[in-house]
Amino acid sequence: MPINPSGGLIGLGHPVGATGVRMMLDAHAQVTGQAGACQVEGARRAAILNIGGSTTTIASFVVSQA
Repeated sequence: MPINPSGGLIGLGHPVGATGVRMMLDAHAQVTGQAGACQVEGARRAAILNIGGSTTTIASFVVSQA
C-alpha cells in the first residue's frame, strides 16, 4: 500500500497552519487522477491523518471518488 507517494509534507514543504489543507489537496489529486508523476495507479480512496498543535488537535479523513 503506497504511503506518501509525493514525499509527504516534508518533501513538498510544510505550510504551517495549512498542513491539513495540503494533505487534503494531495488526497483529492490522487483520487481524481491528477497527481502527475506521483499518481498511484488506480487510486480510488485516500486516508489522511493530521495531528497538530501540541498533539491535541487531530483530524482524520477518507477521500474517495463519487
